[in-house]
Amino acid sequence: MTTTAIPRWATEFETGVKAIDNDHKALFDEIKQLAMVLLESGHRDAVERAITCLENYVHEHFNREETFMINAGYPGTEAHIKSHRALTRQVALLKKINRDESVEIDPVKLVRFLSDWLSHHIVNIDMAYVPYLQGQADDRQDDLNDKLHEVNVHVPHNKRKAVEDFVHIILSDHPAASELSTLIAEFENRLEKDELSEVRTAFCKS
Repeated sequence: MTTTAIPRWATEFETGVKAIDNDHKALFDEIKQLAMVLLESGHRDAVERAITCLENYVHEHFNREETFMINAGYPGTEAHIKSHRALTRQVALLKKINRDESVEIDPVKLVRFLSDWLSHHIVNIDMAYVPYLQGQADDRQDDLNDKLHEVNVHVPHNKRKAVEDFVHIILSDHPAASELSTLIAEFENRLEKDELSEVRTAFCKS
């Protein structure tokens, strides 16, 4: 793979929202620069710098974009934020894997993933919120900010009592609350191991 295979900024990526378009243009340039470094050297320290740079830039852009969507009352904001969190999580796991001396990230796989994600995300996901940012949609949700901070859990009727008991215990001072917290932490560690395994398969050299 060469840097010529990386998508370039084009009119098809324009949202018409200046701040967002400027961010996206910069992100295209960022990924191109990262690709040049990764493909030309591929050293672990170069990959580390590339991931850190991407991590910082994406964090800033995602925060700005999410603020715009919430203020515009875009109904798809929650799903959009989930897609942001998924990429943010992958980048964090990549950084962790890159520090593991027993594996080596494949620069070609990483660059191809970032290029595909960027072009797909803008054309297929970001364009959906444009009418709301431009005030052209009539189904905006003005209470979106409050809703995003709500926690709603839907459980089968026969599980309701168990869930209520669990919440009651975990919020109490009962000794069992500490045991449950430990079990939750162990479960989160198992999930991370599974996620790390998936990321190794997707981005590391065989």
